[in-house]
Amino acid sequence: MLSIALGLGVVAIIFWIWRKQSVRKGLGFTFHWWAFGDFGAGALIAGIAMTLVFLVELVTGLIRVTGVSLDLATLGARAGWYIYGAFFEEFIFRSLMLSGIVAVLMLLAYVRIKLSPGLIKWLAIAISAAAFGYAHFNNPGATAITMFGTGLGGLMYGIAFLGGRNIWLPVGLHFGWNFFQGNIFGFPVSGTIEQSLILQETVGVDLWTGGAYGPEAGLIGMTARFVVIALLLAYLHWRSQRQGTIKSLDFPIKIYDNPSRREQETLQAAGGA
Repeated sequence: MLSIALGLGVVAIIFWIWRKQSVRKGLGFTFHWWAFGDFGAGALIAGIAMTLVFLVELVTGLIRVTGVSLDLATLGARAGWYIYGAFFEEFIFRSLMLSGIVAVLMLLAYVRIKLSPGLIKWLAIAISAAAFGYAHFNNPGATAITMFGTGLGGLMYGIAFLGGRNIWLPVGLHFGWNFFQGNIFGFPVSGTIEQSLILQETVGVDLWTGGAYGPEAGLIGMTARFVVIALLLAYLHWRSQRQGTIKSLDFPIKIYDNPSRREQETLQAAGGA
């Protein structure tokens, strides 16, 4: 999977150079103070969704809290590890793979296949999300259902990347989902158990809870993925000053603009008129 992502990343880089676009911005690396805001927003959105998962499962008797373990040093260390892990996966699956798929589809549109920019984005997100789910198939307890649930995660991270046009928002989402899931609420994270603030055990059926794999493999966790997507789209709509459209996944945020050669020429002509 890594070699495929790297290959697609090369395609994307060549495509951006051909179109005279910034490779750095194409990869999602716009350095601005809003990077902290987008990262924080992503973490907050994921934290809200995971809190809802915990409360729903607790109230319905699907999980039982057995204790609390306050170890700030471990929580801080795990937070740093999860930020690193989220950044690595987002760079591979979104900056490289997703960008490369978009570039390939745009090239096909140039040649003969008529695809709208919005359709290209949504199709690329779906393809990369499927690859993201498949990449976790070797995790402990993985099944076809867990692949689907993990793929929904790839869907929301892809929307964050292409809709937000930066890597900070999906990294924040990815970090927030895993950190709150594992280290705060004590759920398994893709089949692995972490030391957590809240100690709990699952007593409900796996269909709802996801069992030993974690909430993303259960119906409640999968529903929470769509809550994240709804909150994410609302956030992007706000960030673009209500100028964005979901259909084309186009949310104009000036600091993340990365115009092509033709767009640059149009802007220059408009400025000189």
